[in-house]
Amino acid sequence: MTLLRLLLLAVMAGAALLPAPASADGRLTATPDQLRALYVQRLVKYVAWPEGTGPAPGDPFIVAATEPARLKPWFPDPTGEGEDGDNGEPRFRLVRWPAECHVLVLTGAPTREMAAILMRVADQPVLTITQNPDGPERGAVINFYMRDGRLRMEVSLEAARKAGLTVSSRLLQLVRIHQGEGR
Repeated sequence: MTLLRLLLLAVMAGAALLPAPASADGRLTATPDQLRALYVQRLVKYVAWPEGTGPAPGDPFIVAATEPARLKPWFPDPTGEGEDGDNGEPRFRLVRWPAECHVLVLTGAPTREMAAILMRVADQPVLTITQNPDGPERGAVINFYMRDGRLRMEVSLEAARKAGLTVSSRLLQLVRIHQGEGR
């Protein structure tokens, strides 16, 4: 089984564990916001921050979002005891943008606002995530897009380089690489 299939199965299994409405035929479905939240929580494992800029051991990843209420139901409470989670999984704290953060999720922001925010954080070690066709051109590191009814990802290596982030080759094998140069 290819790595892509294994990752997709893992994501689908994780999505199945999240509360989701059943469709007319009884299958579990997930909302786009639910999938974005799940992906954000998995993507941090495939990105390396420059030394001293990621979360300190035991601290949660700070995820800022332009519309945090859309993602909040699917982010666990970061106040649990112990380093990371009891199972070694990273913890997260979801906050409203603008805020100091490790991950920035631009959901529902108009293109001009998204572009201004991406320019503001372009040289900072922040994993920027959009769902806008202009996201990679404007400097987003990861962009979600829909194709054939499925949520897919593209990565801008130029934007990652400018932010000082390193994206794992394992992730790069599973996504579309943005070939243009971000701003």
